[in-house]
Amino acid sequence: MTEKPKSRQLLVWGAIALVALCGVGVMAFLAGQIFSGTSAEPVADVPTSTPIPPPVVTISGIKSKAELNTIEYKTITEIYKENVPDGWLDSTLGRKEKLLMLVYGDVRAGFDLEELAEENLWTDGESVRLVLPAPKILNSSIDFDRTRLIYYENSLLLDDSNPNLEGEALQQAKEAIEQAALVEGILPQANRYGKLYFENLLYSLGFTKVEVVIDAQIFKE
Repeated sequence: MTEKPKSRQLLVWGAIALVALCGVGVMAFLAGQIFSGTSAEPVADVPTSTPIPPPVVTISGIKSKAELNTIEYKTITEIYKENVPDGWLDSTLGRKEKLLMLVYGDVRAGFDLEELAEENLWTDGESVRLVLPAPKILNSSIDFDRTRLIYYENSLLLDDSNPNLEGEALQQAKEAIEQAALVEGILPQANRYGKLYFENLLYSLGFTKVEVVIDAQIFKE
């Protein structure tokens, strides 16, 4: 008779312990739901894009380069010059003043950018179109350090020698080296290098669509 109350008592305490454990579990679950619902999740920073201004180029900026030398041609030429006498005696006897020079020269070709006008440059956002003037010979010069007189003879008897004979020969040489450069195609080469130069320049300024053309009414390769 005494063991039954003890066993019954154990069952009661076991039931109470089980109920307590369930209560603790329910409370823990509810607490987790409450705290998980109220906690703020970190929000990633969204980068804001700053609009990039379109590239800028002006006709004055292009013209600031003045004469754009794109190619230099070095050449050498022989120049023969003679002074034909006016007098009958020297003329009859075939007397002359004559010289032969070996002339070294340089010829530069490119663009005279002062010829550009506002309508030669067009831009629209990242697109640009530039119309260049026709290339031309910008300068030709004699290399006096290398130029030398090969031969000189003065057999005049009565007529005076020509003090400008050498200067006339040098002028003739200057024209000759310019003509030689034209024959060698210096202007088409200047055209190609000039277009390439300005294309690279405009791309470097930020333009994505670049067109560089030469005034077709003046220049043809």
